[in-house]
Amino acid sequence: INWEALLVWETAPLSSALVIDDNQGFVGLFRRYLMGHPWQVVGATHLAEARALIKEARPAAIILDVLMPDADGWDLLVALKADADTRDIPVIVCSVLHEPEIALSLGAAAYLPKPVTEQALVEALRPFRQGAR
Repeated sequence: INWEALLVWETAPLSSALVIDDNQGFVGLFRRYLMGHPWQVVGATHLAEARALIKEARPAAIILDVLMPDADGWDLLVALKADADTRDIPVIVCSVLHEPEIALSLGAAAYLPKPVTEQALVEALRPFRQGAR
């Protein structure tokens, strides 16, 4: 048992991370990765669902896949950064496409290549935990 992680889990409020990926398996994987960390994972497998959740839940961070069947993740990133209500939500682009320069130029806070390790995910989210600033 990682007692330090358990102590953080019990004393820290949960921050929400919205995982937007058409593969439900990635949502479940990220949920498992963040167990024991002060994050609550909410998943969306379609961009329309993601847009509704962003307005409703105001996540502390968004993890965004680029290749989606119903729309392009790049378009959502651009729309989020252009909207005064959502531009301050950090977006981590997570994709099999190796395009970190494009992600960062469009306003992403970070880029994670797939496949993602638990350590890489936790480190990418660390600066965006509510109360961490």
